[in-house]
Amino acid sequence: MSTRPATNTMRPSSGLTLPTMIHRVRASGFVMGFVIFTTHMLGKDYSPLVWGLMLLQFFAYPHLLHWRTRRAAKPMQAELGNFLIDALVMGLWSAGLGYPLWITFAMLTCNIVSIALYGGSRSGLEAIAIFFGGGLLWVALTGQAVDLHTDWPVSVLCITGLTIFLLMAANTAFHRNRKLQEIRVTLRENEQALHHANAALQQQLLEIHALQDKLHEQVNRDPLTGLYNRRYLDDTLVRELARCQREGRPLSLMLIDLDHFKRINDTYGHQAGDEVLKQLAAMLSAQARSGDVACRFGGEEFLLLLPNMPQAVALERAEQWRQDFAASTIAFGEFRMQVTLSIGLSTYPGHGTSAQALIRSADHALYCAKSEGRNRVVVADLSALMPSTKT
Repeated sequence: MSTRPATNTMRPSSGLTLPTMIHRVRASGFVMGFVIFTTHMLGKDYSPLVWGLMLLQFFAYPHLLHWRTRRAAKPMQAELGNFLIDALVMGLWSAGLGYPLWITFAMLTCNIVSIALYGGSRSGLEAIAIFFGGGLLWVALTGQAVDLHTDWPVSVLCITGLTIFLLMAANTAFHRNRKLQEIRVTLRENEQALHHANAALQQQLLEIHALQDKLHEQVNRDPLTGLYNRRYLDDTLVRELARCQREGRPLSLMLIDLDHFKRINDTYGHQAGDEVLKQLAAMLSAQARSGDVACRFGGEEFLLLLPNMPQAVALERAEQWRQDFAASTIAFGEFRMQVTLSIGLSTYPGHGTSAQALIRSADHALYCAKSEGRNRVVVADLSALMPSTKT
């Protein structure tokens, strides 16, 4: 199977491009070829034209091919064409000399090795066909006789030149192979480095996502109680209300206020008040359903969003929480405190069809609970809405 080279010019470890290296090898080989041909032709009746053509062939021709390669858009593709031209002209010269055995063998071998080294085995077969095809055509047209005899000096020169050429070709192949091995090692190292970089990037992305989730939680959580804050409630209430409207389900709001909270701060200090807030938040978090949303609404007020909960169930639950919290004792240092709750309750759709209306109804109910003596649960009454003025 033929392996065609890339169209760009590789640069070996010596710093020379492949076309330049090929030109040097070709020029050196043609000088050796000139010596061989001259030794073989001396003493024979060849015209000055033949000698002139031979000078051009062996001294001008290699540089002409290199000039052609340097101006080609694809230098290595042009160089493969040059090897086929070499096969043709060497085939003609061998035929013109009568196919002397060692000269023919040396020229053919050098050409096949050169083109196969850069163009693969298929190109080598093409070179053989062109070498003998052109030569045999020359013999057929001119009637040139075949004379396989080669004098021993020419044979020695052919063997020496062929050996030198093969060593040069082997050296070129060795350096190309070593360069390819270095490239493979570099590619493996780069691949490993890229793998490690990708792994590090994935880890960083996971850390970024974790930090984003943490930041999202911090933005939407009250730092003291750990409950959701007003920002989160505003978005969630609208979304849950819209869902209950689509599904035809109830939604209840429970607005909770700590009774006499200012007195607790004034008597025991703000840290004691913070402890009361945290205890209430802990109770709400522990007893709320997974779909419920407990928020710190502001100051000592808390709001529970209770999707899919009708008013009767919400009232029962609010009453139970009020009783449980009133019966509990909150320890703060040496102090023991018992605090009560006032709760206002509103339910969609009876007390409003918008988030603002439901909050306003629950707030009015809470105001009524405060006005009626605190420590109680009051359901909103739309007929008696008034501005909230809790103490």
